[in-house]
Amino acid sequence: MQKKVFLFVLFFTSISYGLVENDSLLLLEKDTVHYEKSIEYAQKRAFTENIKEKYNDKEFQYTEEEIEEAEPLKPSVGESAFVGAFLFFISNIFPFILGGIIIFIILKTFLGTETNFWNFKKSKKKVAKKLIYEDEDIHETDIDGLLQNAIQNKEYRLAIRYYYLSVLKTLSDKKLIDYHKDKTNSEYLFEIENTTTRTDFSYLSYVYSYVWYGDFPIDETNFKLAESKYQSFKNTLK
Repeated sequence: MQKKVFLFVLFFTSISYGLVENDSLLLLEKDTVHYEKSIEYAQKRAFTENIKEKYNDKEFQYTEEEIEEAEPLKPSVGESAFVGAFLFFISNIFPFILGGIIIFIILKTFLGTETNFWNFKKSKKKVAKKLIYEDEDIHETDIDGLLQNAIQNKEYRLAIRYYYLSVLKTLSDKKLIDYHKDKTNSEYLFEIENTTTRTDFSYLSYVYSYVWYGDFPIDETNFKLAESKYQSFKNTLK
């Protein structure tokens, strides 16, 4: 009896194990993926014959080229001339202009303020910096005689004018200026090479312009002061 029971259990167990094994095989078969190698993934490519020449073009050059620095621009001839003229003006001309302004202020303060220096209404005395009238010439005129006559008649403004013309005549005789009746004060100033002479002449020019062209009513006292300056300058030229 026991033997039959044992065989029955053994038989049942064998059947159950077979069913479980078949089910496992089915599951394995369902989960397995089969790949077919029917596609070629790599394709052969042929290189062109001129590949070396192609990659030698400028587009494929990656080396850094040295950049030449541009040379600094040199000033042109016109710019150099302008700079030179400006420096000459600052160093040689501007000091006299500044000195003239200072002298003008001193004269304005010293000689008084009742003057028509800025009055241009009188046509016979235009402030054009002309030294003499067109019909006069310092080399053909007795300036010393006219000067003494003006002093005797107490025409001090006119006497200052003749003193200035006598200074021009002396400078011309000494070959320090090239006299011409149409030249201006500034032109004569630039012709004088000696610095001291040029400075003194600049002062006398401003005295003359202030008194004569400014129609300044100068009295005997102020005339004597101006006269001493003109005589002192002429003595230095002897």
